[in-house]
Amino acid sequence: MPGPVPLPRSIDGLGRDWFQAALGTAHAGTEVAGAQVLDVLGGSLTKIRVRLDYRSNPADLPSSVYVKAAFEDHGIPVSVRSEALFYDRARPLVELEAPRCLHAGHDDEHGVIVLEDLEQRGCVMSDPTRSWTPDTVADGLGQLSSLHARWWGEGRVPGIPPLEGSNALGAVLLEAGYWESCIDGPTGVHVPADYRDREAMAPSIRSLWDLDDAPPRCFVHGDAHLGNTYTDPDGRPGFLDWGGVTTGHWAREVCYFLAGALSIDDRRAHEQDLLAHYLDSLAGHGVADPPQPDVAWLDYRRHLVHGLLWFLCPTPMQPEAVINANVERFGAAVTDHDVRSLF
Repeated sequence: MPGPVPLPRSIDGLGRDWFQAALGTAHAGTEVAGAQVLDVLGGSLTKIRVRLDYRSNPADLPSSVYVKAAFEDHGIPVSVRSEALFYDRARPLVELEAPRCLHAGHDDEHGVIVLEDLEQRGCVMSDPTRSWTPDTVADGLGQLSSLHARWWGEGRVPGIPPLEGSNALGAVLLEAGYWESCIDGPTGVHVPADYRDREAMAPSIRSLWDLDDAPPRCFVHGDAHLGNTYTDPDGRPGFLDWGGVTTGHWAREVCYFLAGALSIDDRRAHEQDLLAHYLDSLAGHGVADPPQPDVAWLDYRRHLVHGLLWFLCPTPMQPEAVINANVERFGAAVTDHDVRSLF
């Protein structure tokens, strides 16, 4: 058996020889004739689009792929390492739509993945400012239930370490000064009056974090908002960017996805039925003791606060229009359910 494929440490390492080693190891009989870098997108992770030419391609690998790595000084290697671990150890065991992974390499600190170019398959990236239909959200919830159910109660996939998670980030965002700058800025315009004061909101947010540490725990995507989704040629939703996988609370993920993906009117009309659909899907995937409906409804409504914190997202990370679309949806939801009274 061939040994592990060395991880490239820069874009210069993504030549024909590396792709031959990576793809030839995972897909027997593959012979790569050439590799050409087409585009490079920087950020917390580096995403490189590469054209591949093959002498032999028995696995029908795509000619256009994306490589994700942490090549920049400000990169986050733990994120792409977690994503590589997900594709290597968790993805084959769950029923969901996600990009085809051609190679997932990782060591103790770093990772690199080679994914299909979804546009070549006819998939369409989601516009987070445009809501989904209830039927499409129901499909997405069914997929998330498959993920949650697989490691229900334990929440850990063997070999995938836990991340710090968004609570650690939230503690930074709650610092005096930053909160106020966001509330008074362009991303704070849709935050309801009763939710604008940092000191008044902090106890509810910290109570929510305590709830997140309570059982049942499950393995979660960690950032299942519309900006991390796409639809395939048949209109089925899929999930991207698995670098935030961690152990978490089911309601945090379900609320964040459901209330963030629907229009305000559709969320009001369908959220209880969609929550019931998710709970039924958990049972269908083998969870013997899914949350009781009344407990689930309470946990779902409390977690709307987590979604409201979109207004704290720095605009270099997400466009202002995307932040405002989410804050408007979650702002209406926390008002509809008088969420502060639930803590």
